[in-house]
Amino acid sequence: MAVAWTRDNAAHLLRRATFGAPSAEIDKFFARHVSIDDAVDDLLSFKPSKRRPPAVKDNSNDDKLKIQRWWTKQMARQRKPDKACLEKLVLFWHTHLVSGGDPLKKYGWLSYQHRLFRLNAGGNFRFLVREFNRDPANMYYLDGIKNKASDDGVHVSANENFGRELMELFTLGVFELADDGSPDTQKPTYTEDDVHGMARALTGWTKTDKIDGTYKGVFKSNHWDGGQYDDDGDDLPDPMVIFGQVSNDFKIGEEVAGTSDDVLELIFSRTDDVGNNQVAMFLASRLWNFYAYPPPGPSLKALLAGFAAEFANSDFEIKPLLKAIWTSDEFYSDRARTRRVKSPADFVIGAMRSLNAKGNGREIGDSPDEMGGLMAEMGMDLFFPPNVAGWPSGLGWINSGTLLQRFNFARYLASASRGAARLRLKRIKTLPWKDPAADPGVVLDALMYELGLDSGPLALTSGQRDSLLDYLTDSGALATLDLSRDDTDDVNTKVRGVLSLLLQTAEYQVG
Repeated sequence: MAVAWTRDNAAHLLRRATFGAPSAEIDKFFARHVSIDDAVDDLLSFKPSKRRPPAVKDNSNDDKLKIQRWWTKQMARQRKPDKACLEKLVLFWHTHLVSGGDPLKKYGWLSYQHRLFRLNAGGNFRFLVREFNRDPANMYYLDGIKNKASDDGVHVSANENFGRELMELFTLGVFELADDGSPDTQKPTYTEDDVHGMARALTGWTKTDKIDGTYKGVFKSNHWDGGQYDDDGDDLPDPMVIFGQVSNDFKIGEEVAGTSDDVLELIFSRTDDVGNNQVAMFLASRLWNFYAYPPPGPSLKALLAGFAAEFANSDFEIKPLLKAIWTSDEFYSDRARTRRVKSPADFVIGAMRSLNAKGNGREIGDSPDEMGGLMAEMGMDLFFPPNVAGWPSGLGWINSGTLLQRFNFARYLASASRGAARLRLKRIKTLPWKDPAADPGVVLDALMYELGLDSGPLALTSGQRDSLLDYLTDSGALATLDLSRDDTDDVNTKVRGVLSLLLQTAEYQVG
């Protein structure tokens, strides 16, 4: 690759692959590595984690807060880059393999699903999908628990919900990609008949038991289709048909893994019209959208095809795909730095990490809501997506209501000087502490530096800086600021006030 290992690129990599870091930690990360490849290998050195939110038993608001509080605390407090990388990747799986709490009998299922993602975040995608099939949260959310082959013992009555989303949202996508990376609506990847055949093959998972310390679906062959039922109205058994392949033995369980009867083998062997593996293309596009920028983009399909080849050649291991993305030249381009709107999690956790704020998942400063509640008001209610397609991305995060909540959070965080979750400005080492006559320009530049607004394509303009400096100095009336302590009037009003304004800039919503 042509991109050099610079501190600026180190900061960009940490902002995207994790939730960012304060300047001192960026400096250490940059100094510890000799190349982008080396740095990416470090990020991807995380180990699987068995941790999970508390297994709450009820569907109360308190239970919802407990699981959200636990996860936001994990995201906010991770200091090691590899562990922070894992947290960000778990967030991706939560937005890709989507289940939500509202239709579940108990929110506790979400805790076990969260551990599934933590255990397999960087592992094999095919294996993860197979386990996701029998994950209780998924089984209840997409009606897999109701997917019996036949209601009357004669005719097919399979539930198509999971079979459809398995292909549409989780593995293949509805359409192949056009040259600019957007969906090519003239090239569907499956048919309605394929959805129906897949639903039949996925029957039989109608029970959950605790296995190896977690709840999992159990296959019951008497509820499985097996080509035993009438599917065309003549009261005679009809075989299952998927992608033109015919079998009475299509299944998704481990017992058929790698055989011609494995429906995941059918899905994962699909190719687009030029021979790219379709699952690899789809997941590469989803990860690129999550970590870099959304389509369209010049020749984006060709770029994704290179990542997809790495992914398919590794037998669908996640870490090689992520390395291909994070070491590509385009990942460090101005386009990649400026075309991605921060999700609420990126905005909230990223601000706290960049400013070295202390968070425990509860309220920040004068906020009436806990961190999970603040994110929900910005449009991202963790564990409770709006539908199976998950949350929006890009400009979908921004409207008049959600933008106001971002501004509110900026104010809550900047003014949070007390409490268990707070921002102690003394943790920002680049500020000229102990100086009773600090230069306001130096103070402003230090805060811009910590937030990544001092250089590069997202740097504030000289006009913006002048306006902020006017605020900081009362239009020039204040020649200096008292930073002799971290609780002087100047610190509590001017420094925290300008920090709130910086967090509200359009540039800080990007990146």
